[in-house]
Amino acid sequence: MMILVPTAGEEAAVEIADYVIAVARQLDAELMVLHILKDDETPDDGKDCCAVFSEAAHDTGVSVRSKVATGNLVDTIISAAKQADADLIVMGASSGNVVEHWLSADVMDECEVPVLVIPHCYRRF
Repeated sequence: MMILVPTAGEEAAVEIADYVIAVARQLDAELMVLHILKDDETPDDGKDCCAVFSEAAHDTGVSVRSKVATGNLVDTIISAAKQADADLIVMGASSGNVVEHWLSADVMDECEVPVLVIPHCYRRF
C-alpha cells in the first residue's frame, strides 16, 4: 500500500509526522512525502520538510520516499497521487488557516484516491 503525504512545511510536518507514521505502520504501507515549493522556498527547504518524515520513521520499518515539486497545489497533489499509484492521501489541516481547509476539500473533490485529513488539534482527542 502507498500513502501520499503532502506537507505544508517543516512546522506542519513535525505536527503530524508521528501520527502519519503510526497510520502507515498499521496499514503496512510505505510513504511518499510530497512538498510543493512556495515562491520563497528553495529545493533544500522542501527536502528539509520531507526529511521530518524520514526521521520520524527511523527504526519503525516504514519506508519513506520524498518528492519536491512546483506547481498548482491541488493539481500537483493529484498528479503525484497518480504517479505514485497512491491508495490513500493523508494530509494535515493547519490551525486557523482557512486556505488549508479549502485545499483539503478541493483535493477530496477532485481526486479519486481517498483523503484522510488530520485536524491540527488531533492531540487533544
